[in-house]
Amino acid sequence: MTTLSVDKKAIIGVIGLGIMGSSFALNLLSRGYNVHVYNRTKEKAQPLVKKGATFHSTPRDLASVADVIMTSLTDEAAIDSVAYGEDGFLNGAKKGASWIDLSTIDPSASLKHSEAAKQAGLYRLDTPVVGSKELASKGELIILVGGNYEVFEKYESFLKELGKSIIYLGSDGNGHKMKLAINLHLGLLAESFSEALAFSQKLGFDTKTFVETINKTPIGNYISQGKGPKIVEGNFEPAFSLNNLFKDLKLINTQIAKTGAILPMTKVAMEEYSRAVQNGDGQKDFSVIALEIQRKNGLI
Repeated sequence: MTTLSVDKKAIIGVIGLGIMGSSFALNLLSRGYNVHVYNRTKEKAQPLVKKGATFHSTPRDLASVADVIMTSLTDEAAIDSVAYGEDGFLNGAKKGASWIDLSTIDPSASLKHSEAAKQAGLYRLDTPVVGSKELASKGELIILVGGNYEVFEKYESFLKELGKSIIYLGSDGNGHKMKLAINLHLGLLAESFSEALAFSQKLGFDTKTFVETINKTPIGNYISQGKGPKIVEGNFEPAFSLNNLFKDLKLINTQIAKTGAILPMTKVAMEEYSRAVQNGDGQKDFSVIALEIQRKNGLI
């Protein structure tokens, strides 16, 4: 199968207009694509409609005209709610269209959705992403791809409009598997940084001194450099919410049980993130785990 460039005249449907979904749509609009959108609450679509997007009242209506259907939703249940049923996009999609799922979900759900797509006559790729809303709006994400290789080849050039690095990882579900492994590393990095931060405070240093110092060493990283200064400022505006990371950690726990993996640090981190959610920090950025560790140490 030869590589296919999705023509700018093609209709690109984006379902789910949260932080990332809106950014995907904004990026495609800026590149001249014909973007159609659906979101459960119409208000979230208005900024995109003002920029030229077309709003549809149901996923089925959107799918009836879309050549590419992109989903960017919180979890499996949210995807199921727009995919299945009378108003679901699988019930109205054009034969030969594609479904590109940018969500982070359980790999077994990805396999279920792949089979449903085949039954509906659609191509499908799981394409979870690594990166922020800023990178999504610029088309500079890292995209992790699972699915049939020929389908990947067919849509690779279009995926390059969404991300600067496209990594093909194998069959259906593999994109979601890798995303969970990466998000586990992300969660553990934030946990370990937060513990080191609290320890430095116990030793008598202020948070700014610790962050500035660690970032001058070879072990400075995304958390210490990107999140550290914001933690010092008390800025926990969500780029990736604690609720979403905790959702992914629960998916990771499911995979741990399935694979028999022994991951001691993960068990401890799950307890800390769970406590932070219970304390009402779920809507904040996941780096708010630093506050949970500080609370535990009587530092705030």
